[in-house]
Amino acid sequence: MAERVSVNSAAKLSEAITKLTAMFREKKYVVVSLRPGKDRTLDQNALWFALYQRIAQMTEIGDVEEARKYCKLHFGVPIMRAADADFRDGWNRLFLHLDYEQKLELMGPCALFGPDGFPVTRLFNRAQGIAYTDQIVAEFSARGVVFDDLLGEVAA
Repeated sequence: MAERVSVNSAAKLSEAITKLTAMFREKKYVVVSLRPGKDRTLDQNALWFALYQRIAQMTEIGDVEEARKYCKLHFGVPIMRAADADFRDGWNRLFLHLDYEQKLELMGPCALFGPDGFPVTRLFNRAQGIAYTDQIVAEFSARGVVFDDLLGEVAA
């Protein structure tokens, strides 16, 4: 029953207070965690999906889901392993020994982790998300995939 509300306007602040008040009235006990900052933006998620689509169109990697799994495994996992000791230790203990195909399959929809697969990109902070985007663009641009139009839309 946990809810997340990003407060970035007076309207969102009002919405958060209303939800908190309603939950308190209903349950009488509520745990609240607050932190400053931004979560990954919807724009970033949309950009990643567009990158995956372009990779699928311009390479032999497979469909959009295959491109997504590839990027999560090749770029996302190393970012998280470098940044987070708990992630690294868990990955090394539970998944490092698996063969490549098994690791790749875990990145997509599966019974164990649900429709989004093993959590990688959803754990990113903004800086990690930017690094992920940069690494995707660098590798696939070198393979002839053109992203200029997609990256131009984000900068505009």
